[in-house]
Amino acid sequence: MPAIALVSLVGLLLPVVSGYFAGSEGFLIWLIDLAAHWQWLFLMGLVIAGVFSTYRNWRWGALLLAVPAPYLTASAQAPEVEPEGSIFTVASANVSLSNRDPRPLVEWLSDERMDVVALFEVSPDYSAHLGAVPGFAFQKVVPSHGPFGIGLLSRHPMMDVNVVHGADGIAHIEADINWQGHLLKVIAFHPMPPLEPRYQVERDSKLRSLAKAAIDRGHPAILAGDINATPWSSAFSGLADHGLRRATGLAPSWPTELQGFMGIPIDHVLVTPHWAVVQSEIGPELGSDHFPVIARLVLRSRTASYPDSNY
Repeated sequence: MPAIALVSLVGLLLPVVSGYFAGSEGFLIWLIDLAAHWQWLFLMGLVIAGVFSTYRNWRWGALLLAVPAPYLTASAQAPEVEPEGSIFTVASANVSLSNRDPRPLVEWLSDERMDVVALFEVSPDYSAHLGAVPGFAFQKVVPSHGPFGIGLLSRHPMMDVNVVHGADGIAHIEADINWQGHLLKVIAFHPMPPLEPRYQVERDSKLRSLAKAAIDRGHPAILAGDINATPWSSAFSGLADHGLRRATGLAPSWPTELQGFMGIPIDHVLVTPHWAVVQSEIGPELGSDHFPVIARLVLRSRTASYPDSNY
């Protein structure tokens, strides 16, 4: 048990190591970043092994001081506030390429008041039913027979909608949305999973590039997506310096087996400093291997900033 506790402690410190090497490429760096995602697994190992080890020798109890580590090493969240004024609700949902039943999504969006929904792994068959989603008069859907079909649904007018294909052929959507007289930038983003080191570097670089472009516009901006990275990953290292923070929490969104028990949070809503978070939550099962994530937001001062952006 002491050995398991020590291994778990090392695992809980991996986000620090991964952040230190952010921007670098290498097989070992890639492995460290992959392992850093599994903070809840390491935490469970530390607690169970640490408690048993403490029964044998009370000094092992010192390891339990590391229990808060996943909360301390995760990328910083946007500020939270009590509800004031109008709430803008954003959801991100990977509906799964193999999912052929859109009814759970339609029912969910019929019951919940969402303003914008970003969809990922949208197949042509699935996309044919999105017109049945009530209230979302403005839609841009780019379906695919592969895992990178994408869609953006909005209750509010979408303008200057762009489907941008990267060098890898994967598309993301950028759109301006008119909400109550505010011009908002919304980005739907789903990068290649980090199946090898170069995909990790490409994911991180693209995310930072989108963050910089969003903040440079000066308008309130939101990025929603299956980012294939957790808040302990190099993808989030220094992201606030580029203008984005998490509006969603640390609850697992993938996989859905056992109701997400010991899964990892790879689906996110990220926001510029113009926003504060009223509430974030995990949505219901939609027939996918991902749970959707939801962020309820309010606009702050137009000049809001993150004075403590280094994390």
